[in-house]
Amino acid sequence: MDSLVEKEVLEDASAYVNELEENSEYKVTSTRKKLVEQHHNWKKEEFKGMPAARKSVQINEDGEEIRPKFLSNHTHYSPTDPDAKISTKPGKPRQLNYAGQLAVDDKHHVITGACASTAGSKDSAIFSEIMNQTLANFKGNEMQIDQVLADAGYSSGESLGYCETHGIDAYIPNFGQYKPEREGFIFNGELNQYECIQEGGNGAILPFKRVLTDSKGYQKKSYRSSEKSCADCPLRQSCCGKVTKFKKIEESIHKPLYDRMHEKITKNKRYFKQMVKRRSATVEPVLGTLINHHNMKRINSRGMVPSEQTCSLSRSLL
Repeated sequence: MDSLVEKEVLEDASAYVNELEENSEYKVTSTRKKLVEQHHNWKKEEFKGMPAARKSVQINEDGEEIRPKFLSNHTHYSPTDPDAKISTKPGKPRQLNYAGQLAVDDKHHVITGACASTAGSKDSAIFSEIMNQTLANFKGNEMQIDQVLADAGYSSGESLGYCETHGIDAYIPNFGQYKPEREGFIFNGELNQYECIQEGGNGAILPFKRVLTDSKGYQKKSYRSSEKSCADCPLRQSCCGKVTKFKKIEESIHKPLYDRMHEKITKNKRYFKQMVKRRSATVEPVLGTLINHHNMKRINSRGMVPSEQTCSLSRSLL
C-alpha cells in the first residue's frame, strides 16, 4: 500500500477525451476526484464513534499525515503493480490484491481449473474463462463434467447462457436483486407487456418501450404505462410514488435465463440445499489448505499475464 500514488487530476474541459487516451488508467477527472473525496469524508465522520477509529492524527517522519485507510481505485494506483487493485474483506485491512478463482472436483478435491483476476472484478466475468480451462482439462483426461456448482457471485446472464450453450447442468443461485415476479402485475409474453392486476386498480398496461443501460453497465428492458392509464387510479401514489405519474418496470435482458434457473432450484429445494453443502465442503477446504498450510496469502509476481487458455467454483483474495 505504501507504493500507491495519486492519479493525475485533469482540470480542463477535454478531461473526458483525455481519459480515453492510452494512459487513461493513471488519470482522473476533477469531478470524479471530488465525488470520491466527499464519500471518504462522509466515511470518516461515520467511523469516528466506532471502537477501531483513530483517536489522533498520525504523523510520519517528514511531518506529513499518514494516509488514511479510505483509498479508492478511482483516485489512486500502484506504479509498481498497476494491475493490483485496492480491496478488502470484512475484518481485514485494505490492501492491493488479486482475486484467485478455483474449480475443484467433488470426489478427490483436485483443482481442475485456476486463474486470477483483478480484485473487485465480478466473479461472473471470469466464469467462462475458468470453465473453458476446466472443460479442456477434463477433455484431455477423457472425462466429462456431470454438474457445475457455484455461488451467487457467479450468477449473470452470460454465465447462465454459457452453461446452456455448452449443455452444462449448472446450479448457480440467482443474484439478490432478482425478482421472479412483480407483485400486482403479470407478464404477457405474447404481447411483451406487463398488465396490472391489483385489486382496485385501473388495470394499466405496461408495454415494452426500449432497452437501456443502467449506471452499472447492465442492459435492461423498460416497460412503462401511460400517464393517462394511472392518472385517476386510487393506487397511483402507493404504486408509482408521490411524484411519478406512471408505472415503470425494468428487468434484465437475461431474465428468461434467470427464470429457468429459479424454476430449477425451487423445483427441488431439498436437492439444491444438498448441492450448496457439497460446494462448500468441496472448495472451501482446498482454499483453506492453500492459504493456511501452503502460505499462499501472497504471490511473488506482478501484473496480469494474458493467457491463451481460456465442478465447483469459489474465489479468494491473494
